[in-house]
Amino acid sequence: MKNMYNKSFALSCTISLLGLALFQSCKKELDHTTDTGNPIVVSYNPTSAVEGVAVNSNLILTFNEAIKKAEGMIVIASAIDTQRVSMNSDAVSISEDKHILTINPPKDLKSDEIYTVTMDQGIVTDLLGNKYMGFPDATSWKFKTVGASGLPIVALNPIPGSATGSIIKLELNFAADIKRGTGNFSVFEAAGNVKVADLAVTGQGVVVSGKKVTLKLGTPLKFATAYYVLADAGTVMSNDGKAFEGFLLPASWSFTTTSGSGNALVAWLPMDNDLSDASGNKLDAMLGDFATTDVVFVTDAERGKVASFGAGSYAVFPKHDLLRPSLTQSFSFNFWVKTKGIGSDPAIFSNSDWDSGGNPGFVLATDDGDTYTGPGSSGRGWLLKMTGDAGGVSNRMDWRANETVPQAAALADDKWHMITAVIDQATKRLVVYIDAKAYMQASKPASFDLNTLKGPLWDSKNDYPFTIWEDGTGKYNSGDDTRKTLSGLVDNVRIYKKALNAAEVAALYVVD
Repeated sequence: MKNMYNKSFALSCTISLLGLALFQSCKKELDHTTDTGNPIVVSYNPTSAVEGVAVNSNLILTFNEAIKKAEGMIVIASAIDTQRVSMNSDAVSISEDKHILTINPPKDLKSDEIYTVTMDQGIVTDLLGNKYMGFPDATSWKFKTVGASGLPIVALNPIPGSATGSIIKLELNFAADIKRGTGNFSVFEAAGNVKVADLAVTGQGVVVSGKKVTLKLGTPLKFATAYYVLADAGTVMSNDGKAFEGFLLPASWSFTTTSGSGNALVAWLPMDNDLSDASGNKLDAMLGDFATTDVVFVTDAERGKVASFGAGSYAVFPKHDLLRPSLTQSFSFNFWVKTKGIGSDPAIFSNSDWDSGGNPGFVLATDDGDTYTGPGSSGRGWLLKMTGDAGGVSNRMDWRANETVPQAAALADDKWHMITAVIDQATKRLVVYIDAKAYMQASKPASFDLNTLKGPLWDSKNDYPFTIWEDGTGKYNSGDDTRKTLSGLVDNVRIYKKALNAAEVAALYVVD
């Protein structure tokens, strides 16, 4: 059974952070003698100034501390519609954790209307009786509902007004199944109103699937920077002909990107339910452009939730400077894998064109994995190939499982293994581990001596991404009848911008 300490620890950290950021009063519920602050709202849904709000939407406020109902009225008003909601009515509820206030308007809102929400001071209090004092000066809560023939939005990611936006993808979720219309989505850096991306809805940068639109940004956004998105009316259509009304004002969808992790862990895919990055950098992986099947998430008897890569599926990290290791940059990658051996040399993790070992970048691949069962068996087993981007200069390195002394354990034996590769530019050594045990070819310097490399471990011309279950092109495994059958399970993919030491690798093996 998987040791759940690591993922449980991450969850407890998240809860702790949420406790600091949003749930400051949890401790105060036990000690009511020091709280003199008034409760304040930390988020509104719908966000103020957003357009295309569904007419049957609830209004949701999240507070910075636990609250309880008091007295007063909430007024939801447009030019032609005014609804008054008493705090004591059943239309107003408070969540179990006492931080979220939900208002269910007595009747659906009118379409194509600008609504303003006002609330009496003191409609809620904290658990000590300190009153909510209303909106901060010079602020209001306004939004526009979708038109009668329009297509309503259900959710946006990043949430408007948030400070943790993705730097590589944006998502819109609609109320109905959708198809492409015409027009563009445009992303602007708020400072100076500089357009940084222009994505035609018919282009490859816009993915339409079911009720969701994903905007894939070819150039990542900056960390900790304010942006907004504009969209032409009619860029998306429902299958019954209703049109998305677009975003015409910067306030409709504005957000600030995440500030980043600020530490050596560049990316971490827990692989529990999706390909999201939990490192803080939001370098989420995505299904590869040439994938023929999805990556799915399953429950494994040993490791719990993991990613299942079927034949034809693969995933790519975004192209980002944090994932373009220079000649002097130490880095490490670490992941768990379970796969059956097949013939040939299919790529498992790579940023290189594996059509030739002389192409820049690295490839971790099984090699005669159907015949290599560990020390003493036939075949080469698995390998890590590395070639520097040195303008045609021969500088290839090959670490091979069957050449180490002692020979390395088998990788493709249908059992879980933790693989770690450490590129240590300070000591100029490559160290490869399986299950936290290092294996080396001491008599073959070109298998571990990083002085062999004459250039960085990425292809500056083609800029192939870090890729899981394929080579950097996304076409190597699929181009061969044997290789394209590669399938298996992957868990906890981590990339570091430092050289892990033996103790750190051992700790990951125990924690995971």
